[in-house]
Amino acid sequence: MNSNQIKLISLLCKNRDAYSHKVSKVVIEQTHISWIILTGQFAYKIKKELKFGRILDFSTLSLRKKFCQNEVDINRVLCGDMYKGVVKVVKQKKKKLEDEEDGAIKLVDLKSKGKALEYAVKMLEIPQKFRMDNLLQEGKVNSDTIEKLTSTLVKFHSTTRTSKKIRSFGRPECMKRKVDENFSTISKLTTLDPKFERRLNLFIKDKYNFFLERIRDDKIRDIHGDLYLKNVFIVPDNNFYLYDRIEFNDSLRYADVAEDVAHLAMDLDFHGRGNLKKHLIDGYMLQSKDPGIDSIINFLMCYKACVRLKVSSFLARNLDKNNNSNDRKKIEQAEEESRAHLQLAESYLELL
Repeated sequence: MNSNQIKLISLLCKNRDAYSHKVSKVVIEQTHISWIILTGQFAYKIKKELKFGRILDFSTLSLRKKFCQNEVDINRVLCGDMYKGVVKVVKQKKKKLEDEEDGAIKLVDLKSKGKALEYAVKMLEIPQKFRMDNLLQEGKVNSDTIEKLTSTLVKFHSTTRTSKKIRSFGRPECMKRKVDENFSTISKLTTLDPKFERRLNLFIKDKYNFFLERIRDDKIRDIHGDLYLKNVFIVPDNNFYLYDRIEFNDSLRYADVAEDVAHLAMDLDFHGRGNLKKHLIDGYMLQSKDPGIDSIINFLMCYKACVRLKVSSFLARNLDKNNNSNDRKKIEQAEEESRAHLQLAESYLELL
């Protein structure tokens, strides 16, 4: 991981003058590919300088700027003004020599003067208590919540764009490529029984014509692509923010609408709410008039469980590289999540 980026994150954490608005806190969270800085009023997301096989490339400043802008553009569809825009980090001019240490920085809009040291997505900060996984843990998600979320998802899927290019990503060859790439990455992180890749690819081969039917039925669209509980905010009056769509790789977002349903359903299973998972799947098939989902849902839930396994393994490895004793609990949590997703994948595999 880039040491300059780590230093920059540290400065943003320590220096509240770096922000052009009132700051009630500075809390740093991280995923396997980003840092998120929570300030109370706004959240800032900075992409890590890394290249993740053929799936993701944030290795240059210009690429990170490009994907920050892409993230803002595609997420406004489902989140409106939650996404404020792209800002840059610049070196802050010192009023007096003794005012600031060398390396003091500031977040400013793109039109402001100053050479960009880094770019960030600026978002309205919604309190973490409204995140769907936290609401579920507090017993505040029920069948009525799932029905309303399902309606939001069905409406989005019926209106999100499709095209000849987008539909081509629904071909069985493309699905096989996604499966193979996922397991290729997993193989660099941990050892996994080859039966998972073998069985998923056998499903694709056996259901070849079914995948073509999904294309003909116009089910391959520009979907969310990473729809699980942590990427859903539910604020009072049941306003839903389905945020953090995949911006870095179109092939992961151009997919069957059933992938969004499967990812969310799998995560409800992960959180021990199989009843809500069933309610989501049945409700989606009814509202969307898409019974074909029943034929592919277990395959896709198995695939998504393996994707989450990969993400957790990658995060654990990155945290371990930091050599930070404070990360030990997070590493153990990520490793436990990997094991839990492996068990889920196994359970779905038995249903194929």
